[in-house]
Amino acid sequence: MADSGRERDAYTYFVGCVSPRFKGKREKRSPIPYLPTNCLPPPLMRFCGADLTIRSIASKTRHMDLTLSRHDCCLEHLVHCQLENGGWPFHPGGTQAAIEPTALALLALPPEFTQERNSAIRFLLEIQNANGSWPAFQGDDSGGSGFTGLAVHALQKSGATGPAIDRTLRWLLRSQGWEAHWLWRWKFRTTDRHVRFDPDKFGWPWMPETVSWVVPTAYSLLALTRREVTSQRDLAEQRRRLGVEMLFDRMCPGGGWNAGNGVVFETALAAHPDVTAVALLALSTEPMNGPISASLEWLKNRAETCRSPWSLGWTILAFHRYHIPVQRWTDILCSVVDPVGIRDCATLAAVCLALRCLVVTDVFGTKL
Repeated sequence: MADSGRERDAYTYFVGCVSPRFKGKREKRSPIPYLPTNCLPPPLMRFCGADLTIRSIASKTRHMDLTLSRHDCCLEHLVHCQLENGGWPFHPGGTQAAIEPTALALLALPPEFTQERNSAIRFLLEIQNANGSWPAFQGDDSGGSGFTGLAVHALQKSGATGPAIDRTLRWLLRSQGWEAHWLWRWKFRTTDRHVRFDPDKFGWPWMPETVSWVVPTAYSLLALTRREVTSQRDLAEQRRRLGVEMLFDRMCPGGGWNAGNGVVFETALAAHPDVTAVALLALSTEPMNGPISASLEWLKNRAETCRSPWSLGWTILAFHRYHIPVQRWTDILCSVVDPVGIRDCATLAAVCLALRCLVVTDVFGTKL
């Protein structure tokens, strides 16, 4: 049966897709991940069977084009928010650079954004504390923060090496939650039993001299997993295992993670999708087991009703890492995202990362 002109146009568009970029560039790209352009001549399409029709290809193309178009809009707005010093503020229009949005933006910037990426790397290295840690934001105290793991993870994925990275990894090996101290372990075992967790399993705190929390522990595990600390290999592996065990210990009873503990005052706390996704990313190098499977299932169920760009972005990154198809969730994310309406640079970066999952194999840099 002869195809229509619209179907011929769709085929032509598919095999040689040209899409505009907001920086005035035009580049060929395939609207289907990992499939080179000009690779499906008509004979091969007939060989692939009746299900692989021009109509289905055109539908996939439209989905891909919408996703990449929304990604480009978000990326344009993200780049526009970069400060002159190379960092990003918490909110568009702000003047105080912060570590979380800057590290996430560095992860989200494609390789061709060389100037913006170099500026971000330079800013992170300049603002690093003398002890190897990072503050939460520019002008914060020099003791360090729970964003240190995220900062060094972004730098490592960008190819940064040298003494600055080594200092950070040494700081991460020294940093630990207060429950690691024998007195606090005794306290949690005897007088303070309102929070149910094993104090022998500790991770990393948000701020020095506080207890371990899920997100800074996950960020720190990402940093330690990406690089072998040859000078303190045994200690690095010990801390990594403790961090992994801490995450499993603090998991909510039904799967997923709350910010800190799963049970308080004998009451099971609700898990959060963003925290759960970050924890799953940190655990992605672990063998699949019951807690990971339960948490993925919880996240799938929660994602059905989640319409928060921040939480959806992290959810997509976790699904992508565990080889769960993400097109359904990227379509939902595209439907709820208004780049100009997002008043949070970290969320903008998370959305950009999530929307790249259809065309990049290791968006967040969790593969070894």
